[in-house]
Amino acid sequence: MPIVELERDEPSIARIVLNRPDRLNAINFDLVGELHDALDAVALDDTCKVVVLTGRGRGFCSGLDLKDWGGLPDVGGHSHRRAGSTGQSYMSSLTSHLRDTPQIVIAAVNGLAFGGGFALSLACDLRIAAESASFCAAFIRTGLTGTDIGISYFLPRLIGAARAFDLMVTGRTVDASEAAGMGIVSRMFADDELVDGSMELARTIASYTATGLRMTKEVMWANLDASSLDACLALENRNQDLAGRTEEVQAYMRAYRTRFGPGDRT
Repeated sequence: MPIVELERDEPSIARIVLNRPDRLNAINFDLVGELHDALDAVALDDTCKVVVLTGRGRGFCSGLDLKDWGGLPDVGGHSHRRAGSTGQSYMSSLTSHLRDTPQIVIAAVNGLAFGGGFALSLACDLRIAAESASFCAAFIRTGLTGTDIGISYFLPRLIGAARAFDLMVTGRTVDASEAAGMGIVSRMFADDELVDGSMELARTIASYTATGLRMTKEVMWANLDASSLDACLALENRNQDLAGRTEEVQAYMRAYRTRFGPGDRT
């Protein structure tokens, strides 16, 4: 049985499900490899616009599995186990892979997202949560540093340095309500409504052009580190000009004008 499942019930939306429910979807090297494979598969699918990442069972992902490491492939044994890489870099490359995936990636957090699971959710473009979800930057609890798998990059940019440092050095757990107040998640759902809620959100996003979505993702994350407003505007202007020349966007805009007319943009 695969420990990462790729589901495609709708052409424009993919669901990637972490499938180690007996271990609360904890990360081992086998899961790392299969999650890389799933992300590679959707990245090669031009019809897919949105990816929902979630976990099977009671948890999103409980972090690194300290009891079952799985098998680290030899260099070259997996396309993401490259020359000079280590087990640490092989695992941490998942966060950059999520950010580099051209589709919009939504983390639908059911239950706990601890340590590496928290980091995976942060690397997604959006996070939504069930009311029972909880989040913990648990790395400091192991005796190692509180910085791992990209969390020191993503978390301060999301909630600010002071709050991020608090979570990283205390290792405390925050529930879904506090996470929403901090800005870690943008929406909350009742536990039994998370699946439908995630799909409804995915469908809303997927109703827009693939060109618009991909370029929005590119510019949003690039401009988060922009050196100046001028640099930000230059990239925005470049992408608007490029997008406006594509056949997909031109057809969408013609239909939009026909539907709403020149005076209505609601």
